[in-house]
Amino acid sequence: MRLSSLALYVFLGLAVCSSSVWGYLALTRPMGAEAMRGLTERAGEAEGALAFQAETAASWISLASWAAVAATLAYKGVVRHLWSKSMFDYSIFRLMVRMRGASTRVRMLRSLERPMNRYQLARELGIDWKTVDRNIELLKSHGLILESQGGAGERFYTLSPYGQKLLDLLEQLSDEPRQG
Repeated sequence: MRLSSLALYVFLGLAVCSSSVWGYLALTRPMGAEAMRGLTERAGEAEGALAFQAETAASWISLASWAAVAATLAYKGVVRHLWSKSMFDYSIFRLMVRMRGASTRVRMLRSLERPMNRYQLARELGIDWKTVDRNIELLKSHGLILESQGGAGERFYTLSPYGQKLLDLLEQLSDEPRQG
């Protein structure tokens, strides 16, 4: 689960709970000055003040958590807008952001700004060559890297212009929260 989705669920849960508590406290307290006087006479002044403080705290927590839900949704909307504006389809989004191993593929693309073979990639990234093979095939099938033949039939891989555009977008998305 992505951090923004997790944050959305946490803020939404907090917002619903705190709104429920605030609503309960607001509905169960006596209304008007007469009722407040009766409450403080019956339960003591400290208890009445404590109930008022709890209601105030619940209302502020509720307001802040609903604002956090709105901000998280706005951030997710910005990410979605930037992604769709870049003309990348959902399969690329899944491959590079949502699927398992996405961070490895992003590191691989960053490494391929200069030509490398599979062995060099495995060594530079510190991963198994089988993992490199699988990710190379995925990246090639989506047009994110280019394959070229070197001397003695050795294959070298470099970042395609499409892959460079994707790296630029990912960099822009990772900078987005720091700008706001």
